[in-house]
Amino acid sequence: MNLTNSIVADVSVLTAGECDTVRETLQGLRAHWISRSLEFPFYTLGAASYLDARNYASYRQLLERQNPLLREHFSWLYERLEACLSEELGASAACTTRLALPGFHIYLYSKVFEKPVASVHIDTQYRFHDWTGRDADLANQVSFTVSIALPHTGGGLNTWDIGQAEMKARSTEKFGDVLRGRPIAYHAYKPGCMAVHSGHLLHQAAPGRDLAPGDERITVQGHGVLVGGVWELYW
Repeated sequence: MNLTNSIVADVSVLTAGECDTVRETLQGLRAHWISRSLEFPFYTLGAASYLDARNYASYRQLLERQNPLLREHFSWLYERLEACLSEELGASAACTTRLALPGFHIYLYSKVFEKPVASVHIDTQYRFHDWTGRDADLANQVSFTVSIALPHTGGGLNTWDIGQAEMKARSTEKFGDVLRGRPIAYHAYKPGCMAVHSGHLLHQAAPGRDLAPGDERITVQGHGVLVGGVWELYW
């Protein structure tokens, strides 16, 4: 996979039965879910850099609580992720022990998720972490989403053919002006598949459509940085 291209690749990771197993395990761990909104039912299992690492001490405390839990219940899933990403990226991939493990986004039913509540962004979470002396190539990073459960009408990712370099060059302009006239591409998620992209592609979790009671959107989320020739995976 060429991460310099503005593409999202699909990689088969889990069977339908394995997705059900992950979902059932998550339900059994509901007491450990972290509520991320006072207004709608959005949760994570795991520490997330974009939410938590602005306060690094809090991020460390959270990952120290949640990493052992995730490893205990999903070690087989991490092994699968590492194997699939190693093959797709052409270099070894391994979950790092010094940062939060890839974790879960959990959206339960709410009509609010039919609105564009998710941010339009480029993934630069690695800036919250110290890569000094680690031979980290921060120009080479990857983001991935594995769909575990989707609403009955599906779910996906909105992308714009705008990368980090253009966003930086046009940083003085209003965000709306940068987007004006640029078409949105929709990438549909598939249960059990991993959507992989550079993270430096402008993107947004797409709003849901005609959501119904009982709908869920559950995904595994993570990033990777190329460090000394190995993709270090984290969240």
